[in-house]
Amino acid sequence: MVPVLVLLTFAALVALDRFVLAKGYLEESEGWPERLESLPAPAAVERVPADVFLQPTFTWSRIGEWGTVCLGVHPMLLRLIGTSGEVELRSKGERVKKGEPLVRLWRAGRHLTVRSPIGGRLVRVNRRAGEAPWCEGEDCPPWLYRLKPEGVEEEEARWLRGTAALEWTRRQYELLRAYLCEAVSPGRLGAVMADGGEVPAGILGETDQGVWTGLESRFLTPVD
Repeated sequence: MVPVLVLLTFAALVALDRFVLAKGYLEESEGWPERLESLPAPAAVERVPADVFLQPTFTWSRIGEWGTVCLGVHPMLLRLIGTSGEVELRSKGERVKKGEPLVRLWRAGRHLTVRSPIGGRLVRVNRRAGEAPWCEGEDCPPWLYRLKPEGVEEEEARWLRGTAALEWTRRQYELLRAYLCEAVSPGRLGAVMADGGEVPAGILGETDQGVWTGLESRFLTPVD
């Protein structure tokens, strides 16, 4: 009887171990959309961490460990999507070229495609970005990928940081505000912005496909 119980216990432990490992593998490999939180306007526009680089692709990066680069989406773009938005990520191990789709931000069946500012291999994917940011503090947006880059020295020289990054962010915010004010007018949201109000969080959820398409064409198509 004792040997039988031992064997049954061992089998149960093996089954549990396989279940846990399989669940972890699925969480790591499946590309299901994840929830993202949006930052308020002051954090999204006025706070750019000193050690963060910005790119015209509306991405940010930070040089990480072992020659890797952490990549994320500019918080200002997340704010336009709103807290009901979702993010579609690529898979760990994939190779991505500069200018290729890196992230898709979804809401209400519509999406924006954010393109990669650099080429390389995705060595880590943060599928809990909205729950566990890479670093602490409200100034730091969540990282989505850790990438082993190709030609990072050449690309890094073109990236913005410090005062230049803050000025770029402010300028892009005003351009986005002007575009949305025109695109959603006449209407309640357009009237609010036309009167000098801030861009409402999640405004893209109140717009049609044409607004999404126009925004992506004007602001998210890389020009090199």
